[in-house]
Amino acid sequence: MNDNNHFFSYITHVYLTNKTIKLMNSILIPTDFSPVADNAMRYALAFAEHYNLDITLFHVVQLSTPDVANIVYVDAMTDIAKDAEKQMQEKVASLQAENPGINFSQKTVTGLFLDSLKDICDELKPVAVLMGITGSGTAVDKLIGSNAILAMNSLNYPLIIVPRNSTFKPIQKICFACDLQNVVSSTPLISIKAFAKLFEAEVHVLNVDYQNRHYTANTPAEMETLASMFDTVKHEFHFIESENVQDAINNFVDQDKMDMLIMLPKKHSFFASLFHKSQSKEMAYQSHVPILALHQD
Repeated sequence: MNDNNHFFSYITHVYLTNKTIKLMNSILIPTDFSPVADNAMRYALAFAEHYNLDITLFHVVQLSTPDVANIVYVDAMTDIAKDAEKQMQEKVASLQAENPGINFSQKTVTGLFLDSLKDICDELKPVAVLMGITGSGTAVDKLIGSNAILAMNSLNYPLIIVPRNSTFKPIQKICFACDLQNVVSSTPLISIKAFAKLFEAEVHVLNVDYQNRHYTANTPAEMETLASMFDTVKHEFHFIESENVQDAINNFVDQDKMDMLIMLPKKHSFFASLFHKSQSKEMAYQSHVPILALHQD
């Protein structure tokens, strides 16, 4: 069993059996001390308090290339790392004083962002990583949000992306867009059940099609299979006729007041190209609700 499968088995054991295991009781918050990160932190504070989770704050003093530390700026990088460590300690101390009901920890490392994020996830095995992103989609905003997009497409741990200006409210309704194809192999069932249990939320399975382009002889059986897979989760099916899948999902989320949207960034077969990397980015930037990015179990 690989590390990722071990993680999902572990989170299922924790949430689906209602047992509390300290190792799995934290969310990981990467921060670069920017307004985007601070907004995510505000959301995370309420999220952690409501769901009784600890917070680990994580900062990477980023190297632009793997060999930067081998050139003449070693001393400068060391000073930057020391300053970042001090800033992190001060921030965590302030957060702990303001939020005594939450347990905080922090870690600062020097390295490449994604590699460092993967390493600490493997070490801590958090319930989820939570990151911020802006919503306007300008060039500057996309640069700021690029680390969240990078993590969304590469990190094999649950990732919650918080849109700009989002304020926390309990997650009661989760939208899961599904093409009803190969549902057994493509649905991250363990993860969805685990988070539905944690949130005590309903899962709203959304299928978008246009003139039955994606309807096959297997579609009814696939729907029955998915319904049986979700037998222990309160769920509903919704069917929308639309040529623009991305707009249909966003409109459904808004009109039916979903609290979270599940995305499967690596499932390239989903409505042909919807979750190709460029489409994943646009969904993330346009979403008005937090996105829970999951990968196949």
